[in-house]
Amino acid sequence: MFLEKVLKFNEENKLFSRGDRIVVGVSGGKDSVCLLDVLDRCREEWELSLLVVHVNHGLRGEAADRDEAFVEALANERGLPFYHERVDVREIAAERKMTEEEAGRYVRYQIMKHVCIEKEYNKIAVAHHQDDVAETVLFQMFRGSGPRGLSGIFPKREYIIRPILFAARSEIDEYVEQNGLAYCVDDTNFDEKYCRNKIRLRVFPYVEKEINNRAAEHVAKAARKIAQQYMYIDRQAKREYMKIVHVDRGEYYYDCEEFDRLDIVLKIELIRLILKNFSDSVKDITETHYEMLMSLSEKEAGKRVVLPGSICAEKRYGCVRYKMMIERREHIFWEKCEMPFEGLVEVRKERMRIYMDVIPRDELPQNIVPRNDVPGENLLKEIPQRDYTKWFDYDKIKDGVCVRNPMEGDYFVMDAGGKRKRLSRYYIDQKIPASERKKEIVLADGNHVLWAVPGRISAAYKVTEETKRVLVVMMALN
Repeated sequence: MFLEKVLKFNEENKLFSRGDRIVVGVSGGKDSVCLLDVLDRCREEWELSLLVVHVNHGLRGEAADRDEAFVEALANERGLPFYHERVDVREIAAERKMTEEEAGRYVRYQIMKHVCIEKEYNKIAVAHHQDDVAETVLFQMFRGSGPRGLSGIFPKREYIIRPILFAARSEIDEYVEQNGLAYCVDDTNFDEKYCRNKIRLRVFPYVEKEINNRAAEHVAKAARKIAQQYMYIDRQAKREYMKIVHVDRGEYYYDCEEFDRLDIVLKIELIRLILKNFSDSVKDITETHYEMLMSLSEKEAGKRVVLPGSICAEKRYGCVRYKMMIERREHIFWEKCEMPFEGLVEVRKERMRIYMDVIPRDELPQNIVPRNDVPGENLLKEIPQRDYTKWFDYDKIKDGVCVRNPMEGDYFVMDAGGKRKRLSRYYIDQKIPASERKKEIVLADGNHVLWAVPGRISAAYKVTEETKRVLVVMMALN
C-alpha cells in the first residue's frame, strides 16, 4: 500500500523516471532508511541506479561513527555503492555565520550535489515527509516569513526529489515496523536547543491533543495551497522584473512610476528578485526593510536604505538603484545561476535577457543540432539576429554556472586534447581594448569559461553522443 502511494506520488510529480541514476541521502534514521528501502524495491522495475551517500557532521563523536558504519553496512547488504564524507559542521557554521542546523543542511546538499555531478548521477533523493513540511511552515511563520516561506517543502526542486513527502511520520513508522527495517536513533533529534525539535516535540503534540489530531496534515495541505498561489505570484513578478528592472555595471534599477503602479505583493517579490542578485540568501531582510525599500520611490533624491550584507538602495532622479557598498569580488557583476534561470545582463552596452534550463538530450527538438563550434552562430532560425542560443553538456559542469565579468585566471579548453587558452589572450586576439575587458560577460564554471558571450565557447563542454543532460542558454535583446 505504501509503495503504491509512492508510485502514485511519483506519477503526479514526475520525480524519477525509468533509467534514472539517483544519489540517496541516508543518515541511518528511520525516514532515510524507509526512503532507501522504497527506492531499492523500485530499482529493478524502474531500472534505477542508486548510490548511498552519508555525511558525518562530526557533532556526535562515537555515535556518529556508528551511524556511518551502519549506513555503509546497509548499502553493502543491498549491493549498492556507498560514499561518505566527514565534515566539521561547527567550523562551517562559524565561518558562514550559520546555526549548526543550517550549516549541516548546507553541507549535506553541497556534498550530494558534488557527488551527483562527479559520479554522473542525475537525481538526488532526500527523505523529507509530511510532518517535516508542517514543522517547516510553523518555523517559517514564527520567524515572520511571507508566502514563499509558508509554501513549505516542494516535492521536486531542479534535480532534488522527495519521494516520500506525502507520508505522515506515523505511516513511515508503520512501514519500517512491518518490513522489519533496522535504523539508528539520533539523540540530537530530542535536543530542544534546536528550534525545529521544539516544534516537533512540544508544539505539535499539544496542538494535536488539544485542538486537532490531524494538525500536521492540515498544515501541510495549507502549505501546498499557498505554494500553488505563490508560484503564480512568482511568475507574475518575474514578468514584471523582465519589463522594468535594468542593470548597469552591477547596479540594478527601476523607474519609480513603473514600480508604483504595481500591486504591493508584486513590489515585494520584485525587490526580493533584485536582492537575490547580490546574495544567495535574503533571510536577514525583514518586513521593515521591504517597507523602507518600497517607500523609497516616493522619497526625494538622495535618500537611501542600507541592508544587511552591505546592500544599498538609493533614490535617484526618477529611479531607485540597488548596489553593493563594498565589492565582494574583484569584479562587480557576479550572479550564481540556479536552474531554471532568468535574468538581465549588459553585453557590450546592450541589455540582454538570459534564460537557462537543463533538459534531457533526447528532448532537444529534432531539427536542432547543437553546433557550438561556431561562435555566436544562430542555430534557431526563428530567433532574431543578435540573439544567441548555446548548448552545453551539463554533467561536465563541476562548480555550477555563474554569469559574471571576467576574472584573473579564466581560461578556455580549445580542443578535445585539453589545450588551454587564457581568456585575456582571447580578448587580445579579438582586439578588445583593455579598458573594456572587465565589462565583458562570461558564463563560467569556476575559472573555466563555458562561453565568452557572444563569442567563443570551451571545447570541454560541447554536447556529444554521450551527453545525457543539456544546459540550454538563450540570450535575447531585451
